[in-house]
Amino acid sequence: MDLQPPSVLAQLPRPLHASKGKTHIGEVYSLSESKKRKRYEVAVAVDGEAVNIYNIQTPKLVTSYAVPPQSSFSCEPCSVRRKLSDKSVVKRQTYVAVNPQKEIKCFVEESGGNGSSAPVISSSSFSVKDSSSPTVFIGIVPTGSNEEEEKNPYDILTVHQDGRVRRLAADLDNQHWSLQHSELAKISSSHAVQACFLVEFEDAKKALFKRRQDLAALALGDLVDSNVDEPSVLLLVSRPTGSEEIKLSDVKVHMFSVPAKIPSQGRSLDESQKLKHLLTFSIPDIKGQELFESSGLEWDFHTGSAGLNLSFAKGFVNFDLSQYKPTVTSQFILENENFSSLMRISPQSVIGAGNSIVALFDTQYKSIQRSIAIDDIHGNTSSKARTRFISYYAKLGIAVATKGNTLFAFDLSSSNSLSGSSLKRSRDSLLIDAIGRGIGSSTSQWDVASKKPRTDQFTSLGLTSEEQVGRWNKLVTDLRAASKSQNGDAFDSAVQTYFKASNSDALPKQYVNPEVMLFLLSCIFSLKDAVNKDQLAVSSSSQLSIDVWPEHTCQWLTQLGHLSLDNVEIALRRSLKPRILPALPTGSFVQALIDADPTLKRLIDILQGPVTFSSDELAYTLKFFLNMARSRSAALEETAHAITAGEENSTEAIQNPEATLQDIFRGLNTTLQKIHIHPLPTITTSIRSTLSRTEIIAMVHH
Repeated sequence: MDLQPPSVLAQLPRPLHASKGKTHIGEVYSLSESKKRKRYEVAVAVDGEAVNIYNIQTPKLVTSYAVPPQSSFSCEPCSVRRKLSDKSVVKRQTYVAVNPQKEIKCFVEESGGNGSSAPVISSSSFSVKDSSSPTVFIGIVPTGSNEEEEKNPYDILTVHQDGRVRRLAADLDNQHWSLQHSELAKISSSHAVQACFLVEFEDAKKALFKRRQDLAALALGDLVDSNVDEPSVLLLVSRPTGSEEIKLSDVKVHMFSVPAKIPSQGRSLDESQKLKHLLTFSIPDIKGQELFESSGLEWDFHTGSAGLNLSFAKGFVNFDLSQYKPTVTSQFILENENFSSLMRISPQSVIGAGNSIVALFDTQYKSIQRSIAIDDIHGNTSSKARTRFISYYAKLGIAVATKGNTLFAFDLSSSNSLSGSSLKRSRDSLLIDAIGRGIGSSTSQWDVASKKPRTDQFTSLGLTSEEQVGRWNKLVTDLRAASKSQNGDAFDSAVQTYFKASNSDALPKQYVNPEVMLFLLSCIFSLKDAVNKDQLAVSSSSQLSIDVWPEHTCQWLTQLGHLSLDNVEIALRRSLKPRILPALPTGSFVQALIDADPTLKRLIDILQGPVTFSSDELAYTLKFFLNMARSRSAALEETAHAITAGEENSTEAIQNPEATLQDIFRGLNTTLQKIHIHPLPTITTSIRSTLSRTEIIAMVHH
């Protein structure tokens, strides 16, 4: 099953300066008893335009805040929506880091809970004067659940690229503290903060600190006073600067605890009371992937599993941070792929946007579970625009992404066979679902000329010497060139040269390596987009097509019984990797032969060969021959009348028939003989589902 085309949630405004402007998308939270929860909304900050809030469950623009044309944003926005208990009022506060003003800005919106009154919008800002480093993160730290604290139930935490952390009041009227922790200051000249994550202590106890009770006790120590609320845990990921390529072992993860409350008395706080350092560790290197492009690394943290996810152009790696030493729990790397974005869906599932497809990958068995062609995605007006994933909402079963200025959602709930929509289920990542869906590249199966040919490639192709490897590489090159130029003679010549045959009659008559046959078929057949008459269709269908027809090679394949639909499907499945071969409609193989040869001689030759067709494919063939015989008989009668009447161009009509009536009846009789090989119930089912009543009567009379 393929992924369904995504649904459009909104058309986002474009940045005022298209060449330099950016769009930053963050999450929206609600607060309930000092616990923050992710809402089904996203906050979108567009440079020079506005900050918009969109609902993704019932797609609509919720609210919008304009910004000056010269404004730009340095990180993702953060928005908090909560209901005030003392009155029926909904309050939303949205925070952004604005340049060139170098300030943290808050948009405050209050409205009646029933929506009866117009919302009241105001704003406040805090000017950053003690750091020239850009702000890379804005988050919220819940401060408590007492009723008297409802005015400011949380504080704002911002992080700069140089490691400076700042704590502000929710209304931005007061800065509690600004600190570049000594652990970060000592590496600030060589490292820059690339990613930040705030984790609630209750969630950290379940996963991040599950095996590290020492860290949990250290984080829960007496930070500023007795009987304090549980702190939050801050994770900072820093990478080396000044180099285009880095090693993962040079990337550092810093873990801090942030107290929930600031003491009301005016005593000064030391460094550990503001931000307590818990641990600093390095990320382990990955075998076979020593260097990474520093600008292409994207980090994400999954609270429920304590997994630090790394996505890059070639793949995805998950590190378990709950161990005493970070360990790799899942990974897949595709050397020939160039992902624009990857996002974790479940412990063994990630969704990724590659060069040609968007696919749901099984990282345990290295397989593709669902996929859709890039061309079938909405908003494909710009060839340069690439898909980027924003967030996954497990209860809704949707993955939110952008492409260009289009915000859309992939429905992944159909990927779950159970009633729930979350992919976190007992049957996640089963081997039976991965068989035949490996994510090897399209060239890896037959291309032994690559830099790292595998031993199993030589074994599967039966190559035991350097001379055989050289002949195979020449065959691959020659056949791909012949297929591209549609040169059947060159194709035949290359095959005969490989098998050291002086002519087609000298080709092997018995066993030939199946992998060689599949490669030949992959060069003859291909899958192309069908011409869709429905202009409103959201996705394109595919049809089987013949690129080149090497006469002698195809006769040889027919005689050996290899020119069949099953073998063609296997060959195309190999050549299309990592894309999943869509289910071919009944009659695809026969229709491809008909389209390539209107004389029908190729189809008849294959029907008369040793290959066994399915009953459905033969029923489709019967339908074609019956309709062709009826239309050709009528055409011959009209031609006879035209000759008798002496009409012009009648000679040309007789001399240029597409298929003779004799060949049509020969094909019809051969198909009838073939279909009788199948059991009677199967024949009956296929004929009734394919042929009309009139066609069945015509077949009986024939």
